[in-house]
Amino acid sequence: MGLLAGLQVLDLADEKASFCSKLLADLGAEVIKIEKPGGDASRCKAPFWENRVNPETSLSFWYNNTNKRGITLNLESDQGKKLFRRLISRADIVIESFPPGYLTELELGYEELSKIN
Repeated sequence: MGLLAGLQVLDLADEKASFCSKLLADLGAEVIKIEKPGGDASRCKAPFWENRVNPETSLSFWYNNTNKRGITLNLESDQGKKLFRRLISRADIVIESFPPGYLTELELGYEELSKIN
């Protein structure tokens, strides 16, 4: 439990904003890190545990994603969009760092998602 227990956050952010959702997770929010197929780019950032270059050993990724759950979704596919909309229906916060208009192009922008939640 924590100060933010009961709050659900969907984290679509890259390394520029992952620290934000890390703080929410550390305070008790349920944060779901949503990665694209192939994983978040920050998995390739040094330093690496025991200098083993591997997407599973990036200390930067580990640090910014503690206390989070994780899933892989392809938001550009129909199935990925469908699953994302299901997650949105229960979410309190969405954190994303895509270029402006990207989610709107996918029909996942604020206007569309606010009809769901």
